[in-house]
Amino acid sequence: MSKEKWVITAAWPYVNTIPHLGTMLQLLSGDVITRYHKLKKHDVVYVSGSDAHGTPIAMAAESEGISPGVLALKYHNAILDLLEKWNINFDRYTITSNETHVSFVQGFHKKIHENGFFNLKESEQYFCEKCNRFLPDRFVEGTCPKCGTKGARGDQCTNHECEIVLKPIDLIDPYCSTCGSTPVLKKTKHWYFDLPKFSSELKEFAEKNTHIPPFAKQKVLSMIDEGLKERPISRDMSWGISIGPIFGEEFAKKVLYVWFENVLGYISTVKLLAEEEGNPKRFEELWFDKNTKTVFCIGKDNIIFHALLFPAMLLATKDPYPLPHAVATTNFLMFKEGPFSKSKGIGIWGDEAIDILSADYWRYYLIANRPELKDFYFDWDEFVGSINVDLNDVIGNFVHRTLTFIAQHFDAKVPPRVNINKTEKKLLEQIENNILGYVEAMDNFKLKDAANIARNIARLGNQYFSSTEPWHLIKSDKEKAGTVLNISVKIVEILSVLLWPITPSTAEIIYSAIGFNENITDKGIDCLTIDDINTGKKTQKIPPVFAKVKAADVQKRLVNFRKPNPTETQLGDDKMGKISFDEFKNVQLKVATILEAEQVEKSKNLIKLQIDLGSEKRQILAGIKKFYEPEDLIGRQIIVVVNLQPATLMGEKSNGMLLAADIDGEPILLNVDREVPPGTSIT
Repeated sequence: MSKEKWVITAAWPYVNTIPHLGTMLQLLSGDVITRYHKLKKHDVVYVSGSDAHGTPIAMAAESEGISPGVLALKYHNAILDLLEKWNINFDRYTITSNETHVSFVQGFHKKIHENGFFNLKESEQYFCEKCNRFLPDRFVEGTCPKCGTKGARGDQCTNHECEIVLKPIDLIDPYCSTCGSTPVLKKTKHWYFDLPKFSSELKEFAEKNTHIPPFAKQKVLSMIDEGLKERPISRDMSWGISIGPIFGEEFAKKVLYVWFENVLGYISTVKLLAEEEGNPKRFEELWFDKNTKTVFCIGKDNIIFHALLFPAMLLATKDPYPLPHAVATTNFLMFKEGPFSKSKGIGIWGDEAIDILSADYWRYYLIANRPELKDFYFDWDEFVGSINVDLNDVIGNFVHRTLTFIAQHFDAKVPPRVNINKTEKKLLEQIENNILGYVEAMDNFKLKDAANIARNIARLGNQYFSSTEPWHLIKSDKEKAGTVLNISVKIVEILSVLLWPITPSTAEIIYSAIGFNENITDKGIDCLTIDDINTGKKTQKIPPVFAKVKAADVQKRLVNFRKPNPTETQLGDDKMGKISFDEFKNVQLKVATILEAEQVEKSKNLIKLQIDLGSEKRQILAGIKKFYEPEDLIGRQIIVVVNLQPATLMGEKSNGMLLAADIDGEPILLNVDREVPPGTSIT
């Protein structure tokens, strides 16, 4: 029986900056799906790359004063480094400026042109007289005609609740995003893709495809029902893939619209991979076989490009390309200021995350909270809670207590399973059903459910371990205690295999610790069984695979990561602002005793303090809630500046300011080395 063939892909990140967590989630999702299919022993490849073309790169390069090519390579190399740190393993991760991609894309569109699906039209396009150039869509900004959002782009509204697809001429009060001047309309010629001709085929594809999420399918079908329009495929730009080889030298100075070339990278990269492996036939074996299943991991803002434009382009070639098997779309990861956004600087970035905690922590959290049905709001406390409870208390604790007990009482060898009871049979049946549920979830691209099922297996293991109390059994019935540990090791084995797509590094450590020398993929998921195959295996006592963290600590690390390099920003003494001794004498410092402390309502960081200054009592506010609990402050002595002008913060009066040392963003309250009367002056 031949293996199932799969091509897994993830949306190509623009290389105009470091990817944020929302982008990393798509790259990670593809990796998880690929690893699962490796466990299924399918013929699977995972490909993607950096999107080097398009207006975002041109705009970023312009702002940095460098060429788009230099900028693209800079961030492409940074992404390659990130992928390694995140343990995201592509069979080939390339860049759209590579020669194979450029040549393939031009040949692909030449075939569509020969098939008669491109039309030349003269149209009016915005031209900036100050910059002396036609403005591609993202170089034009203005007000969205549908929702009224200002700063909408010429290709799409930036309001995540609107997201209407736009043309620059749709914008109200348009302006050049480079210089801010009002552009004028000038005539220009462009080629258009006859998308409406594929309406019926696209509708049938969308209706029958069971692996397009409902919210994405609804958007696609609505656009079809409203009537598809021809889409321009060319741009008046110098950066991109020239359309000259497609339409003739007359058009050599125009380039392909980025969405008509980057999605073709899913195909060209497999071609590149096959050529590099010395097996060029493999390309057609994968992409010219209708049975090949292709999967596209994208965010909801890219739905129309992957579920409408890309399938239509495949159909337009009349070649036997398989249409997408799954458009594994997610909603947005949200931050408190809105969606994660590279252009707005909102969120957490891939390099920041991996500096704070190692990859498996982030991999688990992002997959266990993957926004498959609705937008998901990132919260530091929930993030820490997920790590401390799911990873440390449930998964890590179960693995650690199992291996530690075997090492202490069974000479680090898995004891035999003897005379299992009805409760244990029922437990093993539950585990078996959970494996089936995991497979079903993965087969349907419900990665969040799969992660929760793996966690649930660890929870069942913990409950079994605690209820049987092997620490007591070992004293009265060592054989029964051995059965408990044998079953526990079996659950750990199953857990390690199911966790491998999600937390691969940790899974491999666990798998090796219970006595397996081969790779996890050698076993695979279909060979997982609840039967005893572990008796006599030599185990290893290993340190806890996960550790608890504190929200304040991880946020502190983020603050430190974002701080400028001290060697670049440190000021010399001659640049420091100085005050005279007389000016210093005007600052009145006194010792105060804290009488009461409470958090200011609606503030995340302000604490309201009632202080005793000896001759008077005052109220002051301090932004220290992230580092101090109010009840811990009562009775402490602090140093206060008492002659500051009173201020009002969050509706509360503050009459003074406490002093604190700043250690990497953490305030350390200053005090005296022994208790003194409140109101004592500092001299």
